[in-house]
Amino acid sequence: MSITFTREDWKMFRNMETLCQKAGVHRDYIPRLVVKELVDNALDISGSCELHKTNQNSFVVADKGDGINPDLIETYFSINRPMVSSKLLRLPSRGALGNGLRVVTGAVISTGGSLFVSTHGKTYALIFNEDGTTTKQHISDWNGIGTKIEVNLGSIQISDQDLTWGKAAIRMAHVRDSKSFKGKTSTFWYTSEAFYEVCNAAQVDLLSLAAYFHKTDKGIHQQIEGMFGSNSISNELSFVQTEQLLEILRSGNARVKANSLGQAGDFAHGGSYKKQSGTFAIRSSRGRHDAEIPFVAKAWVEYHDDDNQDSRSYMWNYVNSTVAATDVRISYSRKQVTIWSGGLYIEMKKSRPGIYRFNLITPYMPITSDGKAPDFRPMSEVLEKVMLSANKEQYKYRVKTSNRGARNEKELILSNLPAAIQKTSGNGTHIFSLRQLYYGVRPYVMEALDKEPEYNYFCRLISEYENDYGEIEGMYRDPRGIMYHPHRGDEIPLGTIAVQNYARPEWTFNKIIFIEKEGYFASLKDVKFPERYDCALITSKGFANRAVKDVFDLLGETDEEITFFCVHDADAAGTMIYETLQHSTISRPGRKFKVINLGLDPEEAIAMGLQVESFKRGNRHRPTASYINYEWEDWLQESRVELNAMTTPQFIQWLENKMEEYGHKKVIPNDTVLQNKLQDKAKEILKQRLAQKLLVEAGFDQQFEVALGELSDAVEDYRELRNEVEEALSDRQDRHWTDPVQNRAEDIVKRIC
Repeated sequence: MSITFTREDWKMFRNMETLCQKAGVHRDYIPRLVVKELVDNALDISGSCELHKTNQNSFVVADKGDGINPDLIETYFSINRPMVSSKLLRLPSRGALGNGLRVVTGAVISTGGSLFVSTHGKTYALIFNEDGTTTKQHISDWNGIGTKIEVNLGSIQISDQDLTWGKAAIRMAHVRDSKSFKGKTSTFWYTSEAFYEVCNAAQVDLLSLAAYFHKTDKGIHQQIEGMFGSNSISNELSFVQTEQLLEILRSGNARVKANSLGQAGDFAHGGSYKKQSGTFAIRSSRGRHDAEIPFVAKAWVEYHDDDNQDSRSYMWNYVNSTVAATDVRISYSRKQVTIWSGGLYIEMKKSRPGIYRFNLITPYMPITSDGKAPDFRPMSEVLEKVMLSANKEQYKYRVKTSNRGARNEKELILSNLPAAIQKTSGNGTHIFSLRQLYYGVRPYVMEALDKEPEYNYFCRLISEYENDYGEIEGMYRDPRGIMYHPHRGDEIPLGTIAVQNYARPEWTFNKIIFIEKEGYFASLKDVKFPERYDCALITSKGFANRAVKDVFDLLGETDEEITFFCVHDADAAGTMIYETLQHSTISRPGRKFKVINLGLDPEEAIAMGLQVESFKRGNRHRPTASYINYEWEDWLQESRVELNAMTTPQFIQWLENKMEEYGHKKVIPNDTVLQNKLQDKAKEILKQRLAQKLLVEAGFDQQFEVALGELSDAVEDYRELRNEVEEALSDRQDRHWTDPVQNRAEDIVKRIC
């Protein structure tokens, strides 16, 4: 007679053999996984944390967050609790399932260790009961901030290697770009089944659930109430009903682009860096709705230095900036690196031993175990491509153009560029300017050739390099011009950082004039030229620099068409300004605008009787644009006419004639935009009128005067403000003194009304 054994799932967390199954890693990796889980939680709470060993069996993770509610400690650290997690809402953040603290607790139990939690002024020892519950015991007071967790793994020694996953996550967090994802989860990130599980686990009313999703408005709320009523609870819906709810939410839900997921860890590592975005689909097996999951893949490849005797290669995988708990194998043979990991198989020919890394930013990572082992196969094509691209760049500039055999200034600059980038950026932790990079390369050239590199030549060489291999990550260019918006009256500097943050104002202008001379801006604005022609103005002090071309790209990605006009001097360089802009348009296809040359061209300047400047031809031939015929090309070798030769009235009239010649069309949006704007304006006016009416009827002015008197008394009676400000700034040096003042003001007002 056979015996049937029954075992509850939570009991698998208290035995090392079965804990490995729930954790998804070999028992040798349990200590580093425990470290990583606690570090991830600390980073989620406060953005930074401390990690260090206290003895051979113990380590501490501490953060400066708000602390853990003492009433919840026993629940969080009990292995028999149900899986409670916010991770069912798909976001590009650390973690996946919510098993982390159960793995931590199970590791302590299975090794006969101990666990101490310090928070809210007290330190607690955790006692683990046979029924899987945990009891906290207050053992001492604590004067720290946030939360400190000390873990002792009993029979297991903690090595420095066991801290590597946690330290890697901390490093990524310290260099997370400010453009990390700030939005809500998208309904398009869920299959019918996944959305049903969210509804079933949330146990909230449907309008509260809808608030967690991207771009839900009043109209969506009305549809939900119309179909389900106003009191429906999410976990009471059937599968069919959750499909209907998902369909309603998707109707008002725009897809989130992969590039909006954030730029976490862009400067975390040295070497060559590449990134690429993509999308993969998850098919619903029993419902109508499939999921579309965007992702951004980032790769770093850094070969060992020639004097490094370590011939091994290393691979690091990150998902949303924390180390992925997955097996990794990497081998090097005959100048080829091969990687196996999470369903990936990548062969990189023409490689060298070094450190290979990638970070996958995505709201949903398919996993193959309870321990969150990732399955990279759905995005393997993009991951392979971005790894190969980073390796190709590293190979070219660490092997093919190494200092050995560098014969001239160009080869010296290019061969030492990776080292200069790493040094100038502080090993990838800071952004840097083009000028700083020049000073990073300069010593290498001076040592080899006993002369300084010429800065303008260096700039041209870097531009060529970026055209061939993509922009240098982290490098910005100083502003070299401005852009003026009509109807808004604002100007933005045309520098790399400003352009990265630029967003075209909707339905404001449909023309741009690039003017070589900035001096005419004031005159054009004075006669309302930009407003009359719905035309923006751009100048970049001579030749159109990279920032201007980047504005081209940004404007070309919008749905609104635009015409780009070029105004320049009647000289050789002026004709090349137009040709440079036109060539930029040809080499970057797919944008919704064209470039029109308004002049000033030589024959036009002569016909207008403008003053001609003459100069010696010299030995150097001045290049001219291809549209210039032979006769005028020869004239431009020793003659020129500046735009400044025209008087202000003459220039304005000349420009107005040009605009009329090419058609003067004001910006008028489509009917949908017009109707929406009318609706918005009418709502705004209605809201103001009703608010004013209600305030008068409620006697707002009288009530405000009474409350203001109470407020003044409360402020005058409060004597601890300076101490509060000093203490707050001592705790957080990055804060401004107005922050604690704001907090105290809110507290005072809350007590009054």
